[in-house]
Amino acid sequence: MKPLRLPAVWAGLLVCLPLTAGATDLLEVYDLSLNNDPRLQAARYRYEAAKEAVPQARALLLPNISADAEYIETDQNIKSSDNAVYASGKTDFPTNRYGLTLSAPLFRMADWQGLKQSHAEVALALAEYTAEEQELVLRVAESYLSVLAAEDDLRFAQSEQTAVERQRDLARTRRQSGLAARTDEFDANARYALVLADAVEAENQLDDARQVLLESTGMLITDLEPLLEDVPLERPDPLDVDQWVALALGQSPRLLAREQSLQVAQHEVRRQTAGRYPTLSLLTRFDDRDTQGSLFGGGSDVETADVAIQLRVPIYTGGSTGAGVREASLNVNRTVEEVKLERLTVARQARSAYLGVLSGISRIEALSESLLAQRSALDAKQRGYTSGINTGLDVLDAERDLYLILRDHAQARYEYLIDTLRLKQAAGTLSIEDLTRINAVLAAGN
Repeated sequence: MKPLRLPAVWAGLLVCLPLTAGATDLLEVYDLSLNNDPRLQAARYRYEAAKEAVPQARALLLPNISADAEYIETDQNIKSSDNAVYASGKTDFPTNRYGLTLSAPLFRMADWQGLKQSHAEVALALAEYTAEEQELVLRVAESYLSVLAAEDDLRFAQSEQTAVERQRDLARTRRQSGLAARTDEFDANARYALVLADAVEAENQLDDARQVLLESTGMLITDLEPLLEDVPLERPDPLDVDQWVALALGQSPRLLAREQSLQVAQHEVRRQTAGRYPTLSLLTRFDDRDTQGSLFGGGSDVETADVAIQLRVPIYTGGSTGAGVREASLNVNRTVEEVKLERLTVARQARSAYLGVLSGISRIEALSESLLAQRSALDAKQRGYTSGINTGLDVLDAERDLYLILRDHAQARYEYLIDTLRLKQAAGTLSIEDLTRINAVLAAGN
């Protein structure tokens, strides 16, 4: 589909920032965010930590071998005894004991369910990390374009300030020459004070937007590459909202993560229920006890080997098992509702982004036409003021209307680009290539 192009109405209207070799483009900001964004780093650590749950769960199903040793110093003193052998006597001697124990689970249903649950938890963490990667692409673009929008607002406020100041000087000169009423000068002074306040607010908004960008990049960036005047406007492909909704319901990372959390909750029910099952274990122990003395004057060195099959049957656990099962079941019900909500949210967001792209194109085109008309209206009122047909307030209002349209037109361009990314994110296809596409319409790429 051939892209629509913006009319070149910005020439002579925008007060462009000077471009320097040090200006940072969108891809450079994204590269900084990959290593510095706290939310992405936290998701990465959650995923890496979740992967450790698998070997921990597996270990509960594998044999466990332990060794232990003891050194015992015995001091015996028979004070009295009815047994003639122990009538009296006193001795002390050491004992060395070494042991080796092997225990192997033969049947533990809860641990088997725990292993399956650990795999589901890893899949959940991966889905959340994937979602956060796509979130980063969108957040970086939003933060970057928000700074550009704030810079536009400041430029427009400064340009309007210059225009109002010029009109104020003209009103003063015409009033002194008797060609205009004193009210024209009063109107110009009042409007000048208002645009000064607008400029201060615009500076504050720009500072806040840069701070938001700093949260992702870890550094304050004050020189960004602006958008070109001619931004391609492309309709969604396919041009069918239902297809985009279907893609979102099948591929949305957030929805996939929520569905995976349901798998984790269901495994928890099975694990808690398995607490009612018997367990079967193999126990083997080797023990060497070397006693170097006794009351009879001799020692002993005894080796013992035991092999046992241990069966444990839970009969009564104080109600903890039943409570655990009920809690896990309720968590499943809660997660089911969360999945339903997420599906509705994803479908709504996909539909909203799709319609936002289409309405954004229409809005930009309409504002472009309005911009041309308002420029003509301002020229006419400026000429009318010179000839005495229009008042100074008419000119000031026309100038204010022009800069309001300029702001709306600039904001519409940014919102259109963000909506294209939101649509891709909802469909689960947002990637670095989408940032590259936007980066291509920055001044740095030309």
